[in-house]
Amino acid sequence: MYRSKTRRLAMLLAIVALLVLALAPASVAAVDRRSGDRVVIGANETVTGDLLVTAATVIIDGRVVGDVVAVAQTIEINGVIEGDLLAGGGGVILNGTVTDDVRVAAAIVRLDPQARIGDTLLGTGASIEMLPGSVMGGSLIFGGMQALLSGRIDDDVVFAGNSLLLRGFVGGNVEAIVDSTTAPTWISQMRVEGIASPPSAPAGLTVDREARIGGDLMYTNSMPATIPAGVVAGQVRFTEEPRATSPQPTIADWLLDVARRFAGLFLLGLILVWLAPRILQGTAGELETRPIASLGWGVVSILAVTLTFTIVTLTTVVAAIMLSVVKLSGLMGIIVATGVIVALALVVLTILAAAYIVQIVVGFEVGRQILLRTQPAWVERPYAPLAVGLMLLVVLAALPGIGWSIGLVTVLLGLGALWMFGRDSFTRQPILTPAPS
Repeated sequence: MYRSKTRRLAMLLAIVALLVLALAPASVAAVDRRSGDRVVIGANETVTGDLLVTAATVIIDGRVVGDVVAVAQTIEINGVIEGDLLAGGGGVILNGTVTDDVRVAAAIVRLDPQARIGDTLLGTGASIEMLPGSVMGGSLIFGGMQALLSGRIDDDVVFAGNSLLLRGFVGGNVEAIVDSTTAPTWISQMRVEGIASPPSAPAGLTVDREARIGGDLMYTNSMPATIPAGVVAGQVRFTEEPRATSPQPTIADWLLDVARRFAGLFLLGLILVWLAPRILQGTAGELETRPIASLGWGVVSILAVTLTFTIVTLTTVVAAIMLSVVKLSGLMGIIVATGVIVALALVVLTILAAAYIVQIVVGFEVGRQILLRTQPAWVERPYAPLAVGLMLLVVLAALPGIGWSIGLVTVLLGLGALWMFGRDSFTRQPILTPAPS
């Protein structure tokens, strides 16, 4: 199962990469740019040239002689696009004609009975549904959760996800990687404004008696599917994906994990004692004098990091869009790169702090309190409280049932103490001593 999920993830990432390349702005001679809450191309309207539109709702009832790039919560195509459609949003409904390719990234993708696509659809999302009567002149390549295909596809179908339901016609081959162990029933509960929720497909591969496949059927799953006779003109090739079961850990495995965890934290703790003793002592002091406040500020610090990451991401996206509109592509690249670096640095520093630094700080303080009551003479040796406290924390955190709660409290206490120490260090003003006269 793990290998199957890895292959599905790899295919999905490849599809997303292709979509990013496809959606990258091109240098064109004439582009009609439109934006607003609701953008409608009326039934009697013809747009000559490429159309770039961003809105909450996009409806194209008329004709566009060129490519269309649309980003919106809801995108509805009822008219004719004489070119490519590149769409991203919450839901995309096609009940008109696209003479060339479709590139789409959306939670819900639906092709209604009047939908006509001249060539290939490449997409990703939670669900794609082709209703009876819809026609695709090329191939369907889709990575997501489910695909319900009751229309006509003249070429191949390539799918990676949980559920594939075939009821229509496929002129070429069908290649699918599916998972029969989990059914995405939650898809029927999705809500996108102006779009009906799609039905949930059964888990794995389902081939209806009315389906017709002109080529081969090749699928990977943990168990074979029932393929009705006469549906597949070519060969049926089933690749079994064995279910991987994790062996139950033994006492020796548990002890080895505890030893490895302790050794890693103790080594990093010694480095921290050597390079930054002030941070270790100061944070431990906050834990000793204000443990309840440390717990509360730990929650605040997690919320603050989450909010900061969200602000950095949104600011980068908004700035990139604004710079793209005013044709400052070079500066846009710098802004995007800077935003990505800042966001990644924030994530990495938070992970390092939560996984290592706070464990060392809390362990040091716990060990110090234990030695104060048992071996006071050892307290002055930094490695002694570090070893005692870390060993206790690592063992408690590895206990089944309660280990997660010990780990959570440790992280909150450590982050809160680190937050208060950093805040006090930053706001503390140096005391100026008057020079002797």
